[in-house]
Amino acid sequence: MKASVRWTARDRRPVWLAVPLAAALGLGGAIGGEPRDPVPIAAAPVPEPATAGAREPGTLSILTYNVKGLPWPLASNRPQALRRIAERLAGMRREGRQPHVVVLQEAFTADAKAIGRRAGYPFVIEGPYARRAPSHSGGRDWHLGETSMAVVDSGLVLLSDFPVLGVERAAFPPEDCAGYDCLAAKGVLIAELETPDRGPVLVATTHLNCQSASGAPKARTTAAFGRQAAFLAAFLARAHARGLPVVVAGDFNQGQRPRRAALLRTALGEVNGRPVRDALSRSLLPGASDDPARNADLAAIREHARDLQFAFDGTNARIVPVGAEVPFGREPDGRMLSDHMGYTIRYRIEPFRALRPRIATNQP
Repeated sequence: MKASVRWTARDRRPVWLAVPLAAALGLGGAIGGEPRDPVPIAAAPVPEPATAGAREPGTLSILTYNVKGLPWPLASNRPQALRRIAERLAGMRREGRQPHVVVLQEAFTADAKAIGRRAGYPFVIEGPYARRAPSHSGGRDWHLGETSMAVVDSGLVLLSDFPVLGVERAAFPPEDCAGYDCLAAKGVLIAELETPDRGPVLVATTHLNCQSASGAPKARTTAAFGRQAAFLAAFLARAHARGLPVVVAGDFNQGQRPRRAALLRTALGEVNGRPVRDALSRSLLPGASDDPARNADLAAIREHARDLQFAFDGTNARIVPVGAEVPFGREPDGRMLSDHMGYTIRYRIEPFRALRPRIATNQP
């Protein structure tokens, strides 16, 4: 949660001030509420919305975007930017090129949570709202919020054009966070979606503990990151045991940090016992695009190594990244609508072919 940039170690403000602040900023309902049920919602009017099944059969497109949905004074000019994000998605829908699925992180405010409705997505699912039980184990710093209740929800939201068959969500255990990140009920959200021609798939999103912005020492933030990665992997493994293809996308806060990268790779390798398929690396193969701006944005996303997507084959089908797009990169004036870029990976779902029976012959 990037709100931590504003609450620095120099301030040493009592963390209990965050609770009335959250209430004053309209976040009080998130503290003890329940996540929205995965049912169709009344979307804002969008002229002639294109259907999700209008594209190439057997494909699934997923956009991941940390939208910086923080309230003022933690961030400025966010309502306008969040509305522009929704308007752009609505415009893509009018053109028939909207992502099938969108996963958002840091969607804490009402404007951030309204992106799906304004963009015309029929299904909007919110992540965990769990009230984190205070942890007073050794080494916890109350100045950083590590011993307090979560002030805001997970900030995770999943938007889908495909029908939602089921949802699971969980906040990370209270001992698995470090620093100001403990003020949010970060965790994991996973939905089973019914594609029109390839059956059900699982799409998950998450937001892992940051490092320097959390205010906690590096050793503790890295340890918290590792525990969260293991929790995420165990959660995905239980879901993957059903045999469905899985994609997990979100703000992993890995960065160019070898220790974090190793922890994440090791954890995700436990999901299905095979090497992790990094979708963004696959989409950055040389010659993937002749658009220099698009390639520059993808290279920047890859260099920052925070916003990632990973794919896991199912029992009867593999899921292969085949293309990428950056609908939320740098604006013409060089600015961005968030402090992250939002990119889409297009996947092809390929049923495994049954082995052909060997033809018997009379030859020796």
